[in-house]
Amino acid sequence: MDSVPVADSNSVASSVAAVRQAWLDAVRAGDVERLAAMVTDDVVVVHGNGRCVHGKDELKADFLKGFESFSIEQDVSSAEVVVRGRWAFEIAEVESRLTPQCGGESTRVHSTTIVALNRQSDGSWKIGRVLGMLDSPLTNSK
Repeated sequence: MDSVPVADSNSVASSVAAVRQAWLDAVRAGDVERLAAMVTDDVVVVHGNGRCVHGKDELKADFLKGFESFSIEQDVSSAEVVVRGRWAFEIAEVESRLTPQCGGESTRVHSTTIVALNRQSDGSWKIGRVLGMLDSPLTNSK
């Protein structure tokens, strides 16, 4: 396994945090194109319910469908970033609030999520894999 110097590890953690914030901003804005720009072409997302999305085009369609039905807000508490070579893995707690576009009560979902980011040839980071695991059942918030 590659060893990562502490200074480089701190730089990667800062870069991962910037990608995370850009992701949260794009989700809040419902901006599918911005989200697609942050992932690899071969992205794989496994949702907490086991449903899988493969590739950038499927991810865009999945988000479009979601944004048509809900406004989505997410809060992330990053627990840990591990770096191995060209990959950075973030293990985080995610709290999602889904509010129906047509009105009604919000639904809250809490999950533990592992995001694998791949360092690109230009030094930037893109999301390549996401694994979400539901920690709690869906609950309505008031």
